[in-house]
Amino acid sequence: MLRRFLFWFVALLLSTAAVTGQTTQAGKIRQQVGKIGVLGNITVDVQSGPKYYGSVSWIGADDFSINEVDQQREITLRYGDVKRVRADYGASRNIRGQRIHPHTKLIVMLAVVGGLLTLAFVAVSSDKS
Repeated sequence: MLRRFLFWFVALLLSTAAVTGQTTQAGKIRQQVGKIGVLGNITVDVQSGPKYYGSVSWIGADDFSINEVDQQREITLRYGDVKRVRADYGASRNIRGQRIHPHTKLIVMLAVVGGLLTLAFVAVSSDKS
């Protein structure tokens, strides 16, 4: 009898923890989408794999819709199905046709400028005249 009680108690605790974890993740996504707002540019990473880029067209209690830029259609997504969202989306594309994260452009630009400055300093310091 005690084993059966402990089994159901532990099962109830585990199921409650799983539901609470999903709810907090969905709540975070809902809050982030709310900060971006309607007509704001957004990048959405869905848990099943694809990424969507577009502008928010509608925000609801359980889901939200975006006007997808690449597919040129409206997509409705549930907060629980979304892994991550971020404001804005990369406008240019890499060789494979994927959008480039805006921070990646900044990092590459800083690396190129740093490399050029290093070459200039090395050239000036090695000049014997």
